[in-house]
Amino acid sequence: MLTMRKRLSALIAIVFASISLGLAPAYAVDERVIDVVAVNWNGSASAIGKPQSIAGVINTEVNADWKKFTTMVGATKDRTISFKAGKVLDTPITLLSRMSCTGYAASDFMTSIRPEAYKRLGIADYSNRYLVVYAPKAGCVWSGRAELGGPKSTSGTLILHDSESSFVITHELGHALGLGHSNFLRCDNSAFDGAWSSTCKAVEYGGTIDVMGNVETSSPLSTYHQWRMGLMDDSQIKQVWQSENVTLSPSDFANGIKAVFIRDGKAAYWIEYRRKTDGVQYKPGLAIYRIDPPPISSIVSPNPEDSTGSEFGSLLGTDVWMLNLDTYKYTTSSSVSGSMTATTATTYSGNVSFSAVASETNAVVTITKKADVTPPPTPVLVPVAQWQSPNMVIIAPGNEDADTAITGFEGQIDGVVRTLKASDVEGWAPTYLSPFVAPKTVYLRDLPEGSYSFALRSIDVVGNKSEWSKPVKTVIDRVYPVVTNNFVVSAANTKESTVVWKGATDAGAGICQANVLDEDGLVIQSTSAKNAPAFILKSGESLTGIAQVFDCAGNGQSGELSITNSFIAASKSSRTGKWTSATTPFGAGSLKCVGKCTASISTSGKFHVLLGAGNATIEIGGKKVASVSQGTANSVFNSNTIDAGATKKVVRISGSNFVLVGLSAITTTLGALKGIDRAPAINDPSLSDDKQAKLAQLGFRADDFSQEWTVLPMDGGTKLDDPSLDLCSGTFPSERDRVQRRQIAATKEGSTFTFLSSEVVKYSSAAAASAAQKELVKVLAQCQLDKGYKNAAGALVPYEFKTLKNIPAGVVSESNRVFVYAVIDSGEDARTLLGFYQFNGDTFTGLYVMNSNGFSDAQVAKWLNVAVTMANRLQQK
Repeated sequence: MLTMRKRLSALIAIVFASISLGLAPAYAVDERVIDVVAVNWNGSASAIGKPQSIAGVINTEVNADWKKFTTMVGATKDRTISFKAGKVLDTPITLLSRMSCTGYAASDFMTSIRPEAYKRLGIADYSNRYLVVYAPKAGCVWSGRAELGGPKSTSGTLILHDSESSFVITHELGHALGLGHSNFLRCDNSAFDGAWSSTCKAVEYGGTIDVMGNVETSSPLSTYHQWRMGLMDDSQIKQVWQSENVTLSPSDFANGIKAVFIRDGKAAYWIEYRRKTDGVQYKPGLAIYRIDPPPISSIVSPNPEDSTGSEFGSLLGTDVWMLNLDTYKYTTSSSVSGSMTATTATTYSGNVSFSAVASETNAVVTITKKADVTPPPTPVLVPVAQWQSPNMVIIAPGNEDADTAITGFEGQIDGVVRTLKASDVEGWAPTYLSPFVAPKTVYLRDLPEGSYSFALRSIDVVGNKSEWSKPVKTVIDRVYPVVTNNFVVSAANTKESTVVWKGATDAGAGICQANVLDEDGLVIQSTSAKNAPAFILKSGESLTGIAQVFDCAGNGQSGELSITNSFIAASKSSRTGKWTSATTPFGAGSLKCVGKCTASISTSGKFHVLLGAGNATIEIGGKKVASVSQGTANSVFNSNTIDAGATKKVVRISGSNFVLVGLSAITTTLGALKGIDRAPAINDPSLSDDKQAKLAQLGFRADDFSQEWTVLPMDGGTKLDDPSLDLCSGTFPSERDRVQRRQIAATKEGSTFTFLSSEVVKYSSAAAASAAQKELVKVLAQCQLDKGYKNAAGALVPYEFKTLKNIPAGVVSESNRVFVYAVIDSGEDARTLLGFYQFNGDTFTGLYVMNSNGFSDAQVAKWLNVAVTMANRLQQK
């Protein structure tokens, strides 16, 4: 967003200054198209003629600005970006209501206006086009708004609020290209640097050194923004750990080292050299930015949303905070003066100082840093009992060096010091303290195999070594478990059998987990019983899927598995002698032998004979294979596992005065196996909150999915800022009665789902939850009647509703649920939604499954069964 002030253009002067050095800038080959539309609504000011005016500004000032910003002096590689106006829609798009300025409604407008605008412009493929939307005055505090893109983005949507300013468009295009704001670090005690606090604040937009502030300027982009856009290579940034001299090229030059990055404790500094050019307010000298973000409490902004947002976290952001090294003053966008550059500076800790000797073509910067003689913290090892994945980090969090970085490790193996492999942290994303190089760590797989006493120490960039960690006794096992197709029934009755995988063994660490997964990676059954993985099968049903077996060191085997369980009741046997019904208490089909009797049943494979009271002998082909003695009157006893072989044989059970319940048989197949490693558990920091931990029991859990899935709260999913009930973009007054919320997204590389999520909401009362269910029913009925809904742009979003068949027992009652099966939108935008909303007392759970290809009947049935699981969790809360 942007509040703005008029600027003075200095394009010609900059080009002249470049030529005076004998260096010619290269000009654009990357020309991008911006289409323009306008919107209005009942009672708004007229937008007639605005798009044509804006198109003219794009073709002139905006285009000139971005060509200038992306054309570097002395460039041999053309990275210049230019813009031109594309199609212009003269007739405004009439909205149903006034454009929203903030929150979810504003985001929804930005999303919905784009397809509607291109539909009216007659452009089917707009994946590589930018869209500018002019809106009349709507009471917003901002002049422009844009979706944040990235360095490879070639499209985006920009909203102009009562503005045709070229500067606003240029600034918002910066966001579309992946740039954040140029902000200002302002200290009330007149210091130019300081720790974030109530004294040193982060003034949003106030770093007006380039176009990403809110004061019009023609000066070059900061080198941080150039780097974010891909206009600079990593090799042009020098990371400094100790005192040294660095020669910096000016910020508008193409070649040479253009920036210095240095840490000072938890503060991170980005330094560049700005030469004097016509039309800029600063003196030649160093410009310094902080890239460590402030807490929300230290932000000063005209935008109310900035003071209520989430904390930044450690990931590298898009914003910078400029230091005032000279006479710079910023109060508002209309009150700015002075220069922010200098040739000397010192960080607020006093540990780092900078001194520059500047010329027209470079600045020689002397960096003096207090010597780091402090060793890294002593590593704390994760408890050995948790060493269950080769790919897990064995060092507990908190091992980071206070001032530099850890680059190596040594291990003490039974007292002998050895250099260990220092591995890059997998899945690393750049952070403000480590923007270029992944931190180093030690994985379980980095340790040598064997049984030994182990201790670890860390080594930092300058060679300081930590103390040794506390020694631990460990056994490092690299051998995969042995897995064969050997299963036995350990217990059985008329309803189900418990099947133990005897063929899953490990002589080293032992078996710790076995899973059976469906085709999507959902866990059908899982067991963590050590060395005795067992599954429960209902009579007549199969357990089929991908099996995973892991030992306690995280070594695993995986393959296709099928287990079929069948039960033949005594009443289905051929019999001699006198038999009476024993349905009570032994179950349907059970029979009691009175006197001397025999019963014959044909079967193959492995089976168990289930008896009630009495004694019996079991024969196959006239040969005795087992005898069973069961004295308890009302309990079921099963024989040991008997193997009849691959072909059917007659099993004869004979005896006197005994109860025969039946015969339980299993058939198993196991496909080719491949070795796999158990993945380390993914940390979910939200579970440290007791309320979130309770809600987490009701929706998706990590152990509902295979290890290839990531199951974590969505961005903002633990807060109440975003809506819960957004079916058909309806109105839900009950949203204000929510008191807790947890929305989970399940994601996996290559997933066929466009969205897979669960949501749990606790309302202020059962009455509020009941009201929410009734609102859903009402909105759904209207959406069905209208066959969709009209979005913020006034366009119909079509819904084709389908009937859900064979809804299983176990979901909540009809008066406490709303189930939706619908195809949303059409053509390339079509997607199919399965939405299961279930209520119990003051709590609601939602299950949302969406893909672009539709669902088969079997897939619908599967997700209905998952809805049963959600209902069970909801009813057990």
